[in-house]
Amino acid sequence: MNPIPPAGRSRPTVDRLREIGVRDTPRALSLLSDLLRRLPGEHAGWDRICRAAAAAPDPDLFFLNLSRWVDSLPAAILTRAFAREDLLPFIGALLGGSEFIPEQIARRPEIFEFLFLEDGVLRRPGPEALGREALEAAERCATEEELKRDLRRMKHREVARIAARDLSGVAPLPEVTEDLSRLASAALEGAVRFSRRVLDARLGAPVAILPDGTRRSARFVVMGMGKLGALELNFSSDIDIVYLYETDKGGTEGAARSVSLHEYFVRLGEAVTRIVSEATEDGFVFRVDLRLRPEGTRGELANSLRSAEIYYESWGQTWERAALIKACPAAGDLSLGEEFLRSVVPFVYRKYLDFTAIEEIKGMKDRINLAAARSRRDDRDVKLGLGGIREIEFFAQAHQLIYGGKEPKLRSRGTVETISALSRLGIVTEEERDGLAAAYDFLRRLEHRIQAHRERQTHVLPQREEDLSRLARAMGLAGPPALLSALDGHAATVHGIYARLFGGARREEAPGIPGEVQELFLHGRAAEDAPSLLARLGFRDIEAARRNLEVLRYGPPHVRISQRARHYLDKIGPEILHRVAESPDPDLALAHVERFLSAIGARTMFFALLYEKPKVIEALVRLFGSSRFLSGFLLRHPELLDTFLRTDLSALVKSKSDLRTGLAEALTGCDDFEQELDELRRFKNLETLRIGIHDMAGSLSLEEGMFQLSALAEVLLSHAASIAIREVRRRFGVATEAATGAEAYFCVLGMGKLGSEELSYHSDLDIIFLYSGPGESAPDPGRSGGDFRKLSNHEYFAKVAQRLISILTTSTREGHVYRLDTRLRPSGNAGPLVSSLEAFERYHQESARLWERQALLKCRFVAGNRDFGRRVEEKIRGFIYGHPLPPNAAGEIHRLRMRMEQELGREREDRLNLKVGRGGVVDVEFAVQYLQLLHGGSHPAVRARGTLKTLYELQRAGIVTLEQYKVLDEGYRFLRSLDVRLRLAHDASIDSFDPQWLEPERLERYRKETDRIRKVYLELLGLP
Repeated sequence: MNPIPPAGRSRPTVDRLREIGVRDTPRALSLLSDLLRRLPGEHAGWDRICRAAAAAPDPDLFFLNLSRWVDSLPAAILTRAFAREDLLPFIGALLGGSEFIPEQIARRPEIFEFLFLEDGVLRRPGPEALGREALEAAERCATEEELKRDLRRMKHREVARIAARDLSGVAPLPEVTEDLSRLASAALEGAVRFSRRVLDARLGAPVAILPDGTRRSARFVVMGMGKLGALELNFSSDIDIVYLYETDKGGTEGAARSVSLHEYFVRLGEAVTRIVSEATEDGFVFRVDLRLRPEGTRGELANSLRSAEIYYESWGQTWERAALIKACPAAGDLSLGEEFLRSVVPFVYRKYLDFTAIEEIKGMKDRINLAAARSRRDDRDVKLGLGGIREIEFFAQAHQLIYGGKEPKLRSRGTVETISALSRLGIVTEEERDGLAAAYDFLRRLEHRIQAHRERQTHVLPQREEDLSRLARAMGLAGPPALLSALDGHAATVHGIYARLFGGARREEAPGIPGEVQELFLHGRAAEDAPSLLARLGFRDIEAARRNLEVLRYGPPHVRISQRARHYLDKIGPEILHRVAESPDPDLALAHVERFLSAIGARTMFFALLYEKPKVIEALVRLFGSSRFLSGFLLRHPELLDTFLRTDLSALVKSKSDLRTGLAEALTGCDDFEQELDELRRFKNLETLRIGIHDMAGSLSLEEGMFQLSALAEVLLSHAASIAIREVRRRFGVATEAATGAEAYFCVLGMGKLGSEELSYHSDLDIIFLYSGPGESAPDPGRSGGDFRKLSNHEYFAKVAQRLISILTTSTREGHVYRLDTRLRPSGNAGPLVSSLEAFERYHQESARLWERQALLKCRFVAGNRDFGRRVEEKIRGFIYGHPLPPNAAGEIHRLRMRMEQELGREREDRLNLKVGRGGVVDVEFAVQYLQLLHGGSHPAVRARGTLKTLYELQRAGIVTLEQYKVLDEGYRFLRSLDVRLRLAHDASIDSFDPQWLEPERLERYRKETDRIRKVYLELLGLP
């Protein structure tokens, strides 16, 4: 850190500001003059402020942040702090090194007082101090919300203290990472204590029965993995944890209903995760990653000691051995964690390594290499890039896996500690040890300074000159050239040592390339031979294929690719063309390959990755030749290419909770409303791509695919509703009910396939907006009422609905999220956009027609206030099943069905409609819905929203015969699967299609299925 210059008496001048490193001197002078006018007369004056700024990584940022402090903090405490010479380096480091932390301090004056008036920044708490504070909070807090608030405030305070000591250069790296890790452990400890107290009161206390029959309180431990276990956390680390409990033998005691220990501790793990990681108005404590538990995301949230031992003994993989190297008890019963670690020592540290284990470790290294290759060419990733932190960590872990079985001295958690042990054992030289240790210290400190600036989970060196200058000063270096030179030197040292681990590895050449393909890539191949060769490979548009082949042979036009990239392209070109020729549509696949190569341009790492990963080529070309829809995502949004190449990391199925967490994390980094709009669209595109890839590969069942798309829509709709309410609330306050004075509620009801969780690709969302009752808005208690304007509740929630529609349907550079359809609301387009619950009830009791009653069968709460939504659902069940059907119901439903077939389907010999055509999807849905309306009042089981689920329950209840059930179930699955296939292939919502699009066998089955469906439809409606 830059030293504090001696005090002086001259007034602030442009030269003086330039001397301390200010870039925008007019702005700084203006800020400084304003500050001095607003600070009390006895303040130490501009000289002390300027000397603190001289110690700052970014003096311009220093003055800007100081201005915010003066706006928010009492002048008296600022004066006292600046009067202390020993505090100036810390103040300068914080104000000039971070945007996020000074903002948090401005919002919370108690942090400032702790740091600078109570000397918190000058000392470290004892190892147990934070744990005691968290436990006291756990005992003191009556509700989970209170504990969340207290833990988050403790986090903000401690992160500010740690960052001030780190950025000022006072704290060495081990202190910083250890203090961050102790903070995480303390928060986990408090969450465990509180959650056990609450669960004990609700479920009873967990009692374990030991092998000798002894009964005692069951033990539970949170195992810290990765950087948490090694006390190496950074400012934006997730915390990798695993939940373990003592035994499965026993249960809870002292409550009305006893539950198993497994159920108890799963609920305990859910509560701890929620308390620590859920985003509140105070942020989160730490993001929690539970994927390192046995069986990963497919495994149980909490495992007994024995089940975990069996898993590792029987199915544990080499990467899990590496993960357990850093495992350490973090919270709960630490002795139980030590028992677990002793039990897995033989798994982690093997005395003898077979060939397979060595190959797996090499494979881990290869994946690290590929991760480095995926970094964009212009990015400098201090963690994943060549010579980065990941290479140092893996170098240490690989040697631990190889030698740790015979050398107990290598069984340490810390990276530098392990490297030192390797040196003492003669496995690495002293020069290598010193080089790796110095690089690790440099890279981790640089990583902290990148992250502390805005608390972003990033490891990438910024590209703007002013950001590089700030980082250079924060690292004690003269400027960007010195920073980049030091980074290059350390990266070269690390990668040189790392590259010698197992030597270089390269895959075998892919065999089996046809001669026609190889000939097209021979240098000097006569142009006149290409048409015949391409025709033999199955191309129809020969001229277009020739143009696209040029890109595959020579690279994208107008782009100069490196010699390495050209080498890789020479190697992979024939394989790509071979896969293209084998794809369902070679012309389409090659056209997409051309656009793909043009999109990646000169980025060598993509060519290298395709060379190293032939399966990626296979998957990519299969996609390009099968789906315009999914290919379009990749080609319109090149930033998704990297995600596609990491398909091994993509979850097959994600729960709504997983999607909510992922979206919340994505939105955390947004600074304004426009960024939120773009992030919603990016998230939708990314997740749709993930689902579509698995769908196209045949990895998802029809139900799984529909649920995944529906869950994604629900999560995005819910977040959009929250944003809409937030934006309206800023201007118009809080809507209140006239009858009670309480806050009025709002909800969004999903209709149609959104309500029944049967969405497909390109589906619109059918929705209805409701609010709880009449009233008017009042100023938000948490905001100043200066620009408040009162609205009736109807006007207020109409604005919420309009804002929500705008959020989802407006086209930005990232596209739109969804198209919305609100025509199923009371009175359709003639009715108001939003309805009160009372008006909604009155309409459906007095005015609704049969088809509207039928539409409500799919209605489901999807966004807004959950309790209000559930109340609406209960009333809707009364509308549907509370009174019998009219005598002519079957005829009325059939009349509507025939109108749809004739007016919308309009089938002819060269045009079929699988949705509303004869025997189409709607035949099945209307037959099922008619039977629901007819029998749902007396058979609650048939009230399901999903067509297949309802059909199954109708068969179980004896309402449809087994033969009728099979016809409708098989036919519906065939038609919906065909619908998915057409939508993926043609990048559109396809209900009407040309029969020639289908293979003869599939077309024959289509006609057979629709004939059978129509026959059963008429039977069930009692029609001739």
